[in-house]
Amino acid sequence: MSEVVPDSEIAGTQRRKHRHDLGHEDHGAIVTVGTTRAIQVMLGLWIALTLALVVYALADASRQKPELSDTPANVEAR
Repeated sequence: MSEVVPDSEIAGTQRRKHRHDLGHEDHGAIVTVGTTRAIQVMLGLWIALTLALVVYALADASRQKPELSDTPANVEAR
């Protein structure tokens, strides 16, 4: 079985590694790495806080509510 060689490669030369294999960022300018990281942190916090709110809402909805009476709690019955 023969290997398929892309037209961009020259026969007899060593294959170049892709930038992902070398540990480089995916896309974009190097200057934007900090901005991208900050956006990822903000999205992570958003997701974590949303999950915390959902858990709180589920816990609050599942707890028993006290029985409501006709007389307020601070008024003595006669």
